[in-house]
Amino acid sequence: MKGWKDTYANIILNEAYNKSKELARVNKIDKLAEQIGKEIRKFPDEITDEGTDDKDLANAYYDMNKGLGDLEYGIGDYAYALRNLDESVKEGKEEIIERIDFHKKSPAELKGSDFDRKKEINGYRKILKEVEKLNKFHEKFQYNNRAARGPEKIFYGLQKVEQACYDMINSINDGKWDGKVDLED
Repeated sequence: MKGWKDTYANIILNEAYNKSKELARVNKIDKLAEQIGKEIRKFPDEITDEGTDDKDLANAYYDMNKGLGDLEYGIGDYAYALRNLDESVKEGKEEIIERIDFHKKSPAELKGSDFDRKKEINGYRKILKEVEKLNKFHEKFQYNNRAARGPEKIFYGLQKVEQACYDMINSINDGKWDGKVDLED
């Protein structure tokens, strides 16, 4: 396979993750939440959730306080996760992720050929056989598709490929792809 041979961790570190900027952003949000809390506490007791008989007003006041509490809780969780991200990123540095290339023009498209149903269906049947082989190969793993939080994703991916192949075979049989092979349309 061609494509990226970079680690997920390096991609995060180089493109998306800057710990000091993220922590500064969290601190800014935390200060804003603190100011909002001060403003909420300035409301007179008569319109707070305990000091009024107006249910809409009481509910609104309660929702503001609850929202602020949720925001503060989220800020704390996010800051904690940021501080601990370095370890998870370091662990991921050894994993190499290869990406498959996006296809160039097919030989049939380059020649301006008519679509060959039989050839295309046979190609999708070959992919289906390979998917079955991959599933049987994965079945022999110590943690196969019965294991949650990771290995089952391979199984679900294979199911998606299998379903896409069957969908393509059905659409080919329905005549959707007949005519000149041209992806520019």
